[in-house]
Amino acid sequence: MALSEGRRYPPRKLTLDALIETLIEEHVLMRGCIRRAREAAARKDFEKVREELQKVDPVFRQHIADEEAQILGVLIREVGVKGAEQEIRVFQQHRPIYILMKKASDLASKSTAGLEASQAELEDLFELHTKAEEERVFPRAGSLVKPA
Repeated sequence: MALSEGRRYPPRKLTLDALIETLIEEHVLMRGCIRRAREAAARKDFEKVREELQKVDPVFRQHIADEEAQILGVLIREVGVKGAEQEIRVFQQHRPIYILMKKASDLASKSTAGLEASQAELEDLFELHTKAEEERVFPRAGSLVKPA
């Protein structure tokens, strides 16, 4: 089974605080799946790699929809595109992460030697990305929204 290309993920209707909390919880969930996929790749357990990446796929797609529509929306509204350049660069990592997930899933289907390296690259990029979001992007967005 391939990753869920083509399905639409509208942004969830949550307060910014609730959304940030949810996104951080999803980081934990996705990190676990990606770590287990890397461990499975090291064992040459290709079915487990596919299974773990398939778990991440819909969560990551919804996650991206929420971050780009809501978190990035707040930042651009409050500080403009120029003021949100660093955060925009962080969000530009979404596509390379997804491409690596797809590559790893495809390699797992073919049982090729590059799978373990792809999984390690995916895990490293995902870790850097989520750390930047949690330490810089989310706190900045949260500080810009005034309580109702």
